[in-house]
Amino acid sequence: MVQPGTDHSAGRGEPLGGEARSLLDALPTPSLLLDPQGRVLHANPALEHLAGYPAERLAAQGLDLMLAHRTTALNPAGPASQEFLAARADGTTFWAHLDTAPLPGTRNRIGQILDVTARREAEGALALSRQREALGLLTNSVAHEFNNFLQILIGYIDGLKRRLGDRQEPFIQRAIARSADATERAAILTRHLLAYSRRIAPDVRAVDLDAIVADLAGRLEPDLPPGIRLTVAATPGLPRAISNPTQIEFALRHLVANACEAMPSGGTLTLSTFRIDPGDRSLQQPGLGSVGIAVGDTGLGMSPEMLTRALAPFQTSHEAGRGAGLAIVHGLMKRQNGTITLDSRSGEGTQVRLVFPAAPERTLH
Repeated sequence: MVQPGTDHSAGRGEPLGGEARSLLDALPTPSLLLDPQGRVLHANPALEHLAGYPAERLAAQGLDLMLAHRTTALNPAGPASQEFLAARADGTTFWAHLDTAPLPGTRNRIGQILDVTARREAEGALALSRQREALGLLTNSVAHEFNNFLQILIGYIDGLKRRLGDRQEPFIQRAIARSADATERAAILTRHLLAYSRRIAPDVRAVDLDAIVADLAGRLEPDLPPGIRLTVAATPGLPRAISNPTQIEFALRHLVANACEAMPSGGTLTLSTFRIDPGDRSLQQPGLGSVGIAVGDTGLGMSPEMLTRALAPFQTSHEAGRGAGLAIVHGLMKRQNGTITLDSRSGEGTQVRLVFPAAPERTLH
C-alpha cells in the first residue's frame, strides 16, 4: 500500500528530493507537485485530509477526481490561480482555490489548494443582500403607484354599491361583491408589499397553523387550475406558532401559485403542517421547538443549480417577472423569526417548508 505523501513522479517528470518531499509533507496547507502537463506527481497529507482521497488516487486520476458533478474540467497546467467546485470522497462539496507557481530548477510546478467556501458564501450573501435591497426599492415604488390606482377603483366600487345596491339582478350583485372582495385583498397585498419594502417587522402572536391552512385551502380550491388536486394534512395536537396570520396567508398564496405553475399538466398540491420537537439539533434554538407548514407539488422540480439560487431575487424558472415570489416569502419569514427551506429534484416536484417558533404552552393557575 502506498503511504500518504508518497512520491509518484517516477517516469512522469523530475522526482522530488527527499528533503523537499519532507518539507512539502510537513506543510499544514494542502499542497501538491504537478508536472508540466498538470498531472499530480505528489500530494501531501494535508491535501489528502482535505479531499478525503489517498495520494495514490490523486496521482492516478489527477485533480479531476476532486471535481464536483457538472463542474467545468480543471486545467492544472493553465492559469496560476483557479477556483472550482470540489467534491470530497464522502460526497460533500466545497469551493477550492488552486494556486500554482514554477518550482525553481525544474519543469514542474508547486501548487496549493485552499477551501474558500466561507469567502464565496460571504460574497454570495452580500450580493443577495444588495439584490434584496434593490427589490425592496422597486417594490416600494410599484406598491405606491398600485395603491394610487387601487384607491380610484375602491371609490368607483363604493359609488356603484350606492347606486346599484338595491338592484336584485344576480349578475350585478355578484359583480359588486366580487369586485369589493378583490379590491380588499389587493389593498392587503399592497400593505404587505409596502411593509416588505420598508423592512417593518410585523405584529406576531400565537396562531393556529392548522386552522389557517384549512381556511385558506377552502378558499383556494375552487380557483385551482384544472387537473390539480389539493390535499390537506393536519397535525393532531400541533402547538400554536408565533407568527402573523395575514403574512402567512400572503406567503402561502405565493407558494401555491408557484406550485401550480410547476404542474402545467396537473398533479397534486399538498398543504400540511408539522412540528419539530424541542431539543432537535437542526434548530437554531433547539430548546424551544418549532412548528411549520409544508407546501408540496408533484411538478417539474428544480435543477441543483436553480435550487441553490431559488431564494435570490429575480431568479426564476418561469417567465420573466415571476421570480420575486420566493425572495419575498424569504424576507417575510426572516421578519417573523422564521425560516424557509426548499427540497426539490428535477422531474420529482418541490417541497417548501415554512418554520416558525412554537408558542409556549399556556399554564392554567
